[in-house]
Order: sequence, then C-alpha cells, then structure tokens
Amino acid sequence: MISLTNMTQTAVTQSLYRLAKQGMLVRIKRGVWVNKLMDNINPFEAVPYLTAPWPAYMSLHSALADYGIIAEIPHIIYAVSTHIPRNVSTPIGTFHIHHLNKRLIWGYEVKQLSSGSYPIADPEKAFLDLAYLSLVPRSPIQMVHKRSKKWELNPGKLKEYAKRFEYPPLTRYLEKTGLL
Repeated sequence: MISLTNMTQTAVTQSLYRLAKQGMLVRIKRGVWVNKLMDNINPFEAVPYLTAPWPAYMSLHSALADYGIIAEIPHIIYAVSTHIPRNVSTPIGTFHIHHLNKRLIWGYEVKQLSSGSYPIADPEKAFLDLAYLSLVPRSPIQMVHKRSKKWELNPGKLKEYAKRFEYPPLTRYLEKTGLL
C-alpha cells in the first residue's frame, strides 16, 4: 500500500487504523486487513494469510462440512499448516491451525469464489488429516464416519492418500474400521 500511495509506513498504518475505527476495515493480524464493507467476506480466505509464509489449507471438520459430508457446520475454522499449531481469534472467525509435517502438505486445491479464493483439502485428504491427528478411541474421526449424511469419499483415492501418509497406525485403523 505504501508504493500505491507514496505515503510513509507510519502514515499508511495510521490511515488503516483510522479506517478501522470508522468500521471500514478489520485487522486480522499484523499487516493483514479486511474490507468490512464487502458483503461476502469468507473467513476461509484468511487461512493462508494467518500462517504466511508457511503453507496452509482448510481441512478437518471445516472441509468435511464444506463438502457436505458432515451436517454440522463448525463454529471454528480448522486448518492444517507446517506452521506451529495455534488458535487465532479474529473479528471474522476463530481458527484452529494444526501442524502437519511438510511431507503431508498435499491433496488440496484452491477453491475459487467471486470475492477471492481459498485452499481446501480434497474430501479424502480432509478425512485422513482428521484421522491422522486424532487416532484415539472415540475420536472425532469415528464420530464423523458415524454421523455422515453423505459418505461420498472415493475409496481408491482414500487408499492412495493413506499410503502417502506412510503411517502404519493410520492404515491399520482404516482397515479395522472397514474404510480401506
């Protein structure tokens, strides 16, 4: 913005805070602002900015709900990243960011909206991310499988993705539950 306005960094920062006080902008984090006057602010679009420069994408419960696989729409936006795990509360939503090793950051696409875009895991990858992060009895993954309103995961893709995790407990769990 500094290069666009020929203003100093201090002047730009003061202007941004003034606009926020007037209710025109919302500060998400240092250096990241959202135009509050836009009617269609999608909090999912904030995910990559909250972890930048580390990659991140929406996954877990949020992605499964977005695809209609689970009926419940979580109040918290779940994402995975190579960044440290953390919870971030912003005026546009609360985000739980879970850590995954960089070798597991794949299986997502960028979903285009009229207002912008956001990275989201494929349904199979969101399911496996959730299974990988919660391999315990009565875990959220078992509840997702039992309460799914439409179970439309591609079995071949699920098996292929599970192999890429290279995590035997995940494969055993999926075989034991009859998902592979």
